[in-house]
Amino acid sequence: MLERIIREIRQCLEKDCLLAGLALALTLPDICGKAEYPSLGVGARYIRWYNENVGITEKPPKSTQSDTEMPYLSGEVVYSLRCQFLHQGTPNIEVEKIKEAACKIDDFTLMLQKKNSLDIYSDSAAVFSCGTDPDGKNPIHQLRSYEVNVRRLCLILCACAEGYYKENADKFNFFQYEIVDADERQEQFLSEHPEARDFDWGNALMETIKDMEA
Repeated sequence: MLERIIREIRQCLEKDCLLAGLALALTLPDICGKAEYPSLGVGARYIRWYNENVGITEKPPKSTQSDTEMPYLSGEVVYSLRCQFLHQGTPNIEVEKIKEAACKIDDFTLMLQKKNSLDIYSDSAAVFSCGTDPDGKNPIHQLRSYEVNVRRLCLILCACAEGYYKENADKFNFFQYEIVDADERQEQFLSEHPEARDFDWGNALMETIKDMEA
């Protein structure tokens, strides 16, 4: 099932249905988190799986200890986006529910972009300082902004979930479902009963209706 979801996310991206792709992509840490941490609550396993498999490469490095902590797509941020977007259709985050100071993003923006020849995309982050303390060294307030490229987020979530699934397929035994492909089922029926291909189903239906009305 996970592979099918990933395939359909990529189909959304190919057709520039980016918000539809994002909605599906944001469920991937839910699914993988359940596989890895079945005993944890939904939010806890979502954030933990994301941080260990995706967020670890999203956090920007610091050149020196005094460098400003830049905002990034942490597990808390992506989980907040997931809750806001999937539950109420708002593609934003709830800053007050995010604990990590660096990720308390004041201005969170989604960026939609068509596919480019390299299929490489980037986000942007910034921190603006407003005023300084009496010593003139430390800012009194910092305004944090983050612009997430929807196509990029979908791609990295797909890649990480796909890689995790290939190494841990045995952990996904909780999938219990049945999906029927009507076209495939019809084609199978016609292959087993070739005479049905030439049968006039429309005329037969009309005759049945006439009989019922008589």
